[in-house]
Amino acid sequence: MSADPSDGGARTAGAATARSEEELAFEREYPGASLLANRAFREIEIVGGLVEGVVASIARRYGLSHAALNALAVIEANAEPMATGEVGARMHITSGTVTSVLDTLERKGLVTRLDDPEDRRRVLVDVTPEAQAVLDSLIPEIQQVAGHVVEHVGEQRVSELLETLDLVKDALATVPDDLPPPSKRRTPARLRRR
Repeated sequence: MSADPSDGGARTAGAATARSEEELAFEREYPGASLLANRAFREIEIVGGLVEGVVASIARRYGLSHAALNALAVIEANAEPMATGEVGARMHITSGTVTSVLDTLERKGLVTRLDDPEDRRRVLVDVTPEAQAVLDSLIPEIQQVAGHVVEHVGEQRVSELLETLDLVKDALATVPDDLPPPSKRRTPARLRRR
């Protein structure tokens, strides 16, 4: 089956579709690259940044960083005390970063550290009743924004988007570490610094 450029695949030889000047210029500058792929990556970055900004703004109203909110949500969702290292693993952050986040949350009275009764070398962490009160107010605000987005875009399109994002995640997970070197960029003369 040949790739369909409208689906983001590579063009087949002799494909007779009209291409914009922007697409042609992009392909001249980046031989073998896809303007569609470039635009998709950039839009995912932009939308991700916008979502992160909205969530961070809500978290700040409660005196939390976005990372602190994520830590509280991870710990609460566990439904029981959990190892500090597991918090970091679920958040995809380093042990040093999770320690700093948990130190801040502990100073604010939002988490408590406990000795692990099964392994004295491990430290467990749990949310406090104060943290639950914060989450009980904060998370509904985030859900309200998410609901607005779905209402604006439509459930069908959001469902399709989620399916597409799953495919994107799968594709990113299968990018080999040993890709061949890309074609050399042909920097346009107007962009060259002298």
